[in-house]
Amino acid sequence: MLSTEKEKLKTIVEQIKALGQSTLSTSEDILEALKNCDSSCDMSQIHVLSKKQRYEAIDEIDNLIITVFALYSPEARDLRLLVAYLKITNEFDRIAKQCNAFIRDFPNAIFSDIDKDFILEYAVPLQKSSVNTLNSVVNLLAEKDKDQIQELYTEIVIEESKNDDLYKIIEKSLLKKMKKELHLSYEYQSVMAALRRLEKIADRALSIANLMHYAKIGGELGNQ
Repeated sequence: MLSTEKEKLKTIVEQIKALGQSTLSTSEDILEALKNCDSSCDMSQIHVLSKKQRYEAIDEIDNLIITVFALYSPEARDLRLLVAYLKITNEFDRIAKQCNAFIRDFPNAIFSDIDKDFILEYAVPLQKSSVNTLNSVVNLLAEKDKDQIQELYTEIVIEESKNDDLYKIIEKSLLKKMKKELHLSYEYQSVMAALRRLEKIADRALSIANLMHYAKIGGELGNQ
């Protein structure tokens, strides 16, 4: 691999990791907001990248990847990485959209006569699990040691599975609440839809982990 190509690949990884770190920071802020949720559960102060900022960052990364394709002849392993990176920028965009939608929708959904403490009892561990999954994914991006890659990947798979189980418990519990409090069924449905967005964060993080595992180690690519 040419030294210029190595530098471009290094830049690509650094910029993707920065994009991932921004989504992780937003997810961590959501977790803190849920832990400290008052009567309004205001999330308006959470910092998020604007759509323009996000798309500019993604375009810059994608253009760098295309440049490497056009000017160099990447080896098979690097070729797999570059293809994975093109898909990963899209996954981080989807994570950011889920975070932004939750920030927008959850405070409105929780602002009613529903049992807020009951909701937060489930929402906090769900988002904590999503943050753990996303944090491991960000660490995985620049990892080169195969043993460490496998260890991080296993952690992500386990955490995402736990996240999925948590959401199923939440869904079942909210459905029971809706049957008992029919007059609040719309409100509980809105809460459920908002919490589903948190569960999707972990789903998308696992998709990134599958791509990284395949690109760096090989083997079968997990379901996307």
